[in-house]
Amino acid sequence: MGIIKLFGNRPDNTGNEPARRSPKEKTNREKVRGEKAHPQSDNVNKKSGAKAGIIIASAFVVLCLAVGMLGAYANGLETIFPNVSMEGNDLSGMTMEQAANVLSKGSIGTKDDRELVVEMPADLELIISAKDAGCYLSAPDAAVFAYDACHGGSFITNTITYVKCLTGGMELTVADGAQLKEDYLREVTSEAVRRASVALMESDLDIGEESITIVKGANAVKLDKEELYEMVAEALKEGKFETIVYMPIQPQEGASAPAQELDLAELYDTVYQEPKNAEYDPELKAATEHVNGRKFDMEQAQRLWDEAQNGELVVIPLIITEPDITTDKLNDMLFADLLSQKSTSLSGSSSSRVNNITKAAASINGIILNPGEEFSYNEALGERTRAAGYQAAGAYNNGQVVQETGGGICQVSSTLYYCAMVANLEITQRTCHYFGVSYLPAGLDATVSWPSPDFKFKNDGEYPIKIEAGIDKEAYTVYVKIFGSNPEGIRVEMTTETWGTANGYGAASYRCVYDKDGNLISKKKEATSQYHYHTEEESPEPSESPEPESPSPSTEPSPSEPVKTSPAPSEPVSPSAPVETAPAETSPVPTPESVATPAPTPESVATPAPTPESAVIPSQKTEE
Repeated sequence: MGIIKLFGNRPDNTGNEPARRSPKEKTNREKVRGEKAHPQSDNVNKKSGAKAGIIIASAFVVLCLAVGMLGAYANGLETIFPNVSMEGNDLSGMTMEQAANVLSKGSIGTKDDRELVVEMPADLELIISAKDAGCYLSAPDAAVFAYDACHGGSFITNTITYVKCLTGGMELTVADGAQLKEDYLREVTSEAVRRASVALMESDLDIGEESITIVKGANAVKLDKEELYEMVAEALKEGKFETIVYMPIQPQEGASAPAQELDLAELYDTVYQEPKNAEYDPELKAATEHVNGRKFDMEQAQRLWDEAQNGELVVIPLIITEPDITTDKLNDMLFADLLSQKSTSLSGSSSSRVNNITKAAASINGIILNPGEEFSYNEALGERTRAAGYQAAGAYNNGQVVQETGGGICQVSSTLYYCAMVANLEITQRTCHYFGVSYLPAGLDATVSWPSPDFKFKNDGEYPIKIEAGIDKEAYTVYVKIFGSNPEGIRVEMTTETWGTANGYGAASYRCVYDKDGNLISKKKEATSQYHYHTEEESPEPSESPEPESPSPSTEPSPSEPVKTSPAPSEPVSPSAPVETAPAETSPVPTPESVATPAPTPESVATPAPTPESAVIPSQKTEE
């Protein structure tokens, strides 16, 4: 029998040994055997990939949950985020109140302004008000800004801010929450450069009262107002209030600029000065110093300069212009004329109502408005609260009589409204009452409440005005007077007309302006008012005031002859002959001096005096 070899090739069925296979065939066969021999490896790989995907997805979900939880935590905080500071004050984790307290004790302080000082050439100083420049926040406002910097965005934005604060912190400045007023800053820096230029040129340039004397060929330092502006603006934006030293590059010693390099346009800008009227200074209680206008003829100056030799003095005449209102003129005219006055009755008022009216009159007494300034009744009085001394008195709310703190103060605003019109001032905000009032004719009242509606007017004249108000205990009236300056002798009369409506009555008021000779200059509709009836009121017949005619000078009112108005029971005041009306407005019918009207006007309808007031506003809110 044959012996089977343990090693080597096995014989085939024929007994022949098989041909030897190449290494490549062996390799391919081994691969096939390997694939057949390990069928589970593919499943293992697939399962491993699935597990990795699950792990990644799970990690992403966990990350999202973590971010969501972090965002919820950050957005739920009622404090400033960690690592937040403002101008060196750490505000981390503080409430707005705590932050305001820290800031008031720190760099911001308790002052209502901060100043940036710039040292200029020629020992001059430029002092800039951060408040006027729009780069100031009080400590409470700065605290609110810091809180909003953390919580003022969306959920995602706040979350990102929180992460940034945790990792890198956040440094804020007061200027971040303010807006730079470029016009103001350019104005003050340009003026500072002008003054410094004049001072630097004094050795070669003499600006006298009537002329400029300059040495031809002399050199002067030129200041760059744009450079100064950028320097100051950057300091304000970064909240840096350390003193700035501005010193331009000086010319080399002994250097002399050629004559042709003299810039007359720059010299003109340096010398030029707008005339400025004197104004009333409430602190000094006197007129400020006026400023004369100053300029020179450019063509004449160029000719004088061209004709001169180097080293010669060139004298350039100045053109001086006085302002319209000089210091002496204003002091002589200051509050010299009584522009208007009015008294309204307190008859029938409760002690609480009289108390409120007394406080309101005291709040506006003595207020002075320079030309262009606006008066706000609510701003002058402030919020009417018990803590401020106001008491509950009659007022209307949704057509119902209620007791409201500050009730009755509308009588003062209405009396002031009448005086402002007669003083020929611009009314900028006024609302009539919901119901008519007994102390003034329809169309001549002004209601107020807190915070609105408000009563406002503007001094659109050329001179300051002064308000006087108080209580006349003997006549039992509240009075208002407006003093000013009226060199033209302008006089104003107010007339009204009324008509019936479905649920009340309307009124229109007209402002009639006369010159000193009694000629009608203008007549314009002042306002249209709409009132509702009281249950005790009767429907008035329509009435219309006659068209005002130009009265002759002989008919101008005197203290014993009231001015004719319709249907207003009090007269406008002539600046040349001030008169005070008797408290005729307490009577429900027109006074004998009033021009006769076809029928009683709404203000003459018998109503309890005084009638509580309410504003004609959509909400019909409680009126004071």
